[in-house]
Amino acid sequence: MIPVAKLEEATTDIMPAAKSEAAASGSLSDEVTDLGGGQRFVVCAFYTTNYLSKVLRLKASLDRFGLNYHLKRVPRRLTWEATTRLKAQFVTECLAKFPDHDVLYLDADAIIRHPPDFFDTVTSDVCMLFTPVFRDGKRALTIAAGTLYVRNTEGGRRFAEIWSSNEPKVGPLGLDEDMIYSAFTDLEGVSFTALPRAYSKIFDANGPDPVIEHFQASREQLKFGKLARRSRRALGIAMIVGAVFVAVTFISRLFG
Repeated sequence: MIPVAKLEEATTDIMPAAKSEAAASGSLSDEVTDLGGGQRFVVCAFYTTNYLSKVLRLKASLDRFGLNYHLKRVPRRLTWEATTRLKAQFVTECLAKFPDHDVLYLDADAIIRHPPDFFDTVTSDVCMLFTPVFRDGKRALTIAAGTLYVRNTEGGRRFAEIWSSNEPKVGPLGLDEDMIYSAFTDLEGVSFTALPRAYSKIFDANGPDPVIEHFQASREQLKFGKLARRSRRALGIAMIVGAVFVAVTFISRLFG
């Protein structure tokens, strides 16, 4: 695990120290909107109170590059997983709120390192990160929605609405990305573009120099889904060990 102090330190090198300290200790209205940048998109992020210092750093980077943005504070849900699932409804609301703009959703712990010019070229309905993986002898694609570009087209709005409607299907420990996996069977006709990795770069991962960098503040959060998976694995191991012990004891008595 990366120490919290290093996470905080890593986010400050985008701006002078004095300005960074002011951002970290500042405040923000419940909703802040600036459409003075003139881009075809609005950077949209929601945050909970415990993410205030993160979103202030995001805002500083948006101001630095003169980008349109909409930042909104929301109440925390009972669990971290449930709070992530607010993302789909938030994107849907932003598409309705800014009908003349596309929506570039960013997680609140992201910062902009360079002008995100790639989004000027996107013509599909949705642009997101796909990563090829090899698991259990099979090839697959995983998705990540920390950076997510949704155009204000019929297909983009349909994607957001279907995504949002899939929350009941993923259960109490499901994430926003699980909702996208669940939604894919209903997304015929929606077009996708693969996001360049530099636009969704995890700060301590190998890869290209970031245009948009994510600092994985979720590592600091209690994740019930991960705890549940670990508990199931521990239970499975305990059952195997117990079965072996019973078998060995039985054989020892049988031939002892």
